[in-house]
Amino acid sequence: MVRLFAALATSVALVNAATEVKLPVPTLTKDFHLECDLNPKLSLGSGPGDTLWNWISFTGGTWNATWGNGTIELGGHDYQYVLPALAAKLDTRYLLKTADKTPAYIQIKTDGWRTGPPDVLQALNDPLRADDVDPSTYKFRLYINMNTGDPRYNHVNTTMWVASGMRKGAKVIYDAYRLG
Repeated sequence: MVRLFAALATSVALVNAATEVKLPVPTLTKDFHLECDLNPKLSLGSGPGDTLWNWISFTGGTWNATWGNGTIELGGHDYQYVLPALAAKLDTRYLLKTADKTPAYIQIKTDGWRTGPPDVLQALNDPLRADDVDPSTYKFRLYINMNTGDPRYNHVNTTMWVASGMRKGAKVIYDAYRLG
């Protein structure tokens, strides 16, 4: 019995020591700016719990990063789940083309949320009023994942980003921050 208590005490001491380890705090470094041109939203109808489903295809755009720049290829999309309170779950996929003489192609996938007061979100959903919405009145946050097979840009395959964005007319604009 004494051995059991001694083993338990040692285990508790190890757990306590492990929780006192000072882990590094991630840093954020502004890494790129993106402006994506949009087609008008297509409503796919209602889903469970009065969720609205929308599809917005991309017509192009530009990006500029610390590691390159270029254009956004035609054909990407944003698949949105709009909750009854008008918060939107965002799921996008698109393709970057670098401005190199021989371009590289980089796939982007984002996941995120656009949230805020109902009146602000209502205005964002109205094409006639969306341009006048101050981006500081709502949150448009994304997690970004990129992939490429081009060795010149292999670093994007293992990098993580978060972004803060806005909807401006027929564009989505965001600044992305690399997690370090």
